[in-house]
Amino acid sequence: MDILIEDYRRLLIDLGEVYQRDIYQSLESGHRIIGIVGPRGIGKTTYILNYLRDNYFNDPQALYVSADDLYFSENRLMEVAREFIDRYDGRLLCIDEIHKYPNWGQELKNIFDKYKSLRIIFSGSSSIDLIKEKYDLSRRAILKHMPGFSFREFLEIKTEQKFSTFSLDEIIGNGMNIATDLASTPKLIGWFNEYLKVGYYPLFNSYDDHDDIYQALIGVIEKGIYIDIPSYYKIKSGTIPLFKKILSYIYSSPPSTVNVNKVAKSLKKDHSDVTGYMEMLRDSGLLRFLLIDKTGHALMRNTEKVFLNNTNLFYAMEHELRKGIDKGAVQELFALTCLENSNLKPAYSKIGDLNCQDFLFEIGGKNKSTKQIRGSNKSFLLLDDILIGTDQKIPLYLLGFLY
Repeated sequence: MDILIEDYRRLLIDLGEVYQRDIYQSLESGHRIIGIVGPRGIGKTTYILNYLRDNYFNDPQALYVSADDLYFSENRLMEVAREFIDRYDGRLLCIDEIHKYPNWGQELKNIFDKYKSLRIIFSGSSSIDLIKEKYDLSRRAILKHMPGFSFREFLEIKTEQKFSTFSLDEIIGNGMNIATDLASTPKLIGWFNEYLKVGYYPLFNSYDDHDDIYQALIGVIEKGIYIDIPSYYKIKSGTIPLFKKILSYIYSSPPSTVNVNKVAKSLKKDHSDVTGYMEMLRDSGLLRFLLIDKTGHALMRNTEKVFLNNTNLFYAMEHELRKGIDKGAVQELFALTCLENSNLKPAYSKIGDLNCQDFLFEIGGKNKSTKQIRGSNKSFLLLDDILIGTDQKIPLYLLGFLY
């Protein structure tokens, strides 16, 4: 166990300056066992280490371990918890990458039930679903979801200024005034275009060159496919390459033309199998579905459009495959991502592109007309490449200030 403590202390010492996201406050909880879940590369490890550094830097009663450490090829988490309590009166055990640990649900339940004084924070893949865990962790643990950076957060880091968040109602009702205030920010539209390409993941803080960021994002995709999905789902090794093919198909096809039948036909695979694969990719943080209605289950049968999870993955796939950028798909994906990451429930609309909270939205470039949504109450255009807008024309970038 001493090696685990040494590694943990070294990680704390080496941790650089961390941007304090507002989302960090919502991740804190008085519960004894909390799961921080989200897509690979989104910053879960940084959050946990930053939390430990800020609150437990010189406290031997807190410990961080990563479940994919080679140490756990021969040792169990239960043994670490027992020794941590016996030797240090341990009070907080943070376990990163929990989905890499075999039988993790059973072990967490046993640790929780046996050591009443111990708090547990664990992180894992977006795929983790406590309701599905046969060890009934849902009665013990709560999950906190960590999304990627918002445009507002990206802008704060790049400009070293602070910006407010706004509700969707505020953006709709007071968008012109909000945009007028923001318009004084130098190269605001330029920063927005930069965000669409590289700003969703913390990687932009680590690399200066877009090519390096895209290579790292391809690595995120491949590790998700070859490591995360197999570690959580029981799939045959020969199936794994199909996931990359599905992502490539979705990247190269307009969202409105993607359905399970076409993907299955393209791959020459069974319809039900491909349905399952696409849901695994969604749950792993690599795809995003636009549902037909906001009350339905987030399954393929209730899905009208399928996108890559965020615009950065779109540009990374373009860097690798060079098939061209569908700007309309990027614009629509940005809107969908902002709304969902703000815990809103956008849904597909036959009239516009989507609706949310009884508002109807058509999304496009600055020359988009109101023709498609004319005559509909509470309908608005979300437009790219405009700085301020009008009552019915809202700058698309404003959705980046929802969280």
